Amino acid sequence: MMGPSHAATGAAAWLALTGPISPVAALHMPPELQLLGALTTAGAALISDWDHPRATIAHALPPVTEWISRGIRAVAGGHRQGTHSLLGIAAFTAVAVAAANLQVPIGGRVYAPGQGIIAAFLVAVAAKALRLLPGRGFVAGWLLGAAVAVLGTVLGGGLWWIPASVAIGVTVHILGDALTCVGVPLLWPARPRPPLPLPFWTSTGRFRLSLLGTTGSWREWAFVSIVTAYTIVRAVSLVPATGRAIAAAVG
Repeated sequence: MMGPSHAATGAAAWLALTGPISPVAALHMPPELQLLGALTTAGAALISDWDHPRATIAHALPPVTEWISRGIRAVAGGHRQGTHSLLGIAAFTAVAVAAANLQVPIGGRVYAPGQGIIAAFLVAVAAKALRLLPGRGFVAGWLLGAAVAVLGTVLGGGLWWIPASVAIGVTVHILGDALTCVGVPLLWPARPRPPLPLPFWTSTGRFRLSLLGTTGSWREWAFVSIVTAYTIVRAVSLVPATGRAIAAAVG
């Protein structure tokens, strides 16, 4: 899938899983974190492509993200390898959990600067992928990140929402690529061969369903158009409650 497609599906997945009618009660979030989390999960849905030097996330906040991209590519074994596996989901989520542990109680409230920093980065990545930033977006990306860092720190409270956002985003990315013809190496670094020829399990150890065809196909475009429409409707409905929550937090 293309970068914007990953971002759109990440945001939609977060809104679907954290709303009041979500079947996963543990993920229910207040409106402000549903909206902010949609943005962070859109960014998190691009993390798996950090192994590619030309990926959006690799150039989101230069030069830092470019340095990290080189390191991830070396460790993961190239593009669509370790970052597109179950081990990749666990590794990226573990980093988010470590950040969530950085919490500071002040005046009876709990602030989460670690989650704020991760949120800032992910939103900047999402904004760049969705072309919401002017020009190349270097300065705008850092400014947007700083604003989101404050919101993420203040609004997060004791909720571990950033680890959930990262886990959902990375998982949705991998599922999206599994729907293309190339597939994903879910069991990396192992590359098990199927016991017999199977359409969803290749001889190279990749898993795929190929429902969306090749990356950037009309099927991907149609699917993402529906997902984007859902995301916009849900996000707009959350704006009033989010505004009240922000006003109460900074007031």
